[in-house]
Amino acid sequence: MKRRCAGLFTALLLPVAALAQPTATLADCRAERAVYTMTGEGDDYVVHLVPAQTRAGWSSDLYLRLTTAQRDYWFVFAAAASQGNLTLDPVDDPYAPEARGTGPANTIEALRARWPDAPLDELPSLLRFYALDADLGFTSAQPQQGQPAPAFLLMPELNTALWYHLPALTNDPSAERDPMPRGIFRLTACLDMPPPAAFP
Repeated sequence: MKRRCAGLFTALLLPVAALAQPTATLADCRAERAVYTMTGEGDDYVVHLVPAQTRAGWSSDLYLRLTTAQRDYWFVFAAAASQGNLTLDPVDDPYAPEARGTGPANTIEALRARWPDAPLDELPSLLRFYALDADLGFTSAQPQQGQPAPAFLLMPELNTALWYHLPALTNDPSAERDPMPRGIFRLTACLDMPPPAAFP
């Protein structure tokens, strides 16, 4: 089911309407081979949808990997039971040996274990995820292996999370605030082969 963009996201989406539509090759791309990019302030930010050997989360078999100039960030998809809205849950590297058995650890839970009073109440609202088709229609479907790759990905408040809540997004003790701009990730390439499947 799709909903047309409006209100909060109009300023973000209008510039995208001027972009060229995905080519036929990109339009045929499967989610696990998709490459999304956003350029801002001289840096490229890249998103891959990485397959899991079994399941990445409760309802998707793909991880979302965001690559910035500083590091990789990993997420699983989560859906609200009542409304079906999608959010991202940050996790450790699913390629790490520690993820082999039960999957990568949730980095929010790891931070709460170290800092029980960590101010994280607003974080879930900052990790909202939206997939858009080539006509800029919203879709509530979670990305899945073998399914068509969305033309655009929108995570409108992820930049705020990377700046104010970075310890909840990575267990790297040397991590510093990551200044990613707000923007839309566009499908720009389709890999010949998907990335190697991650644990579990």
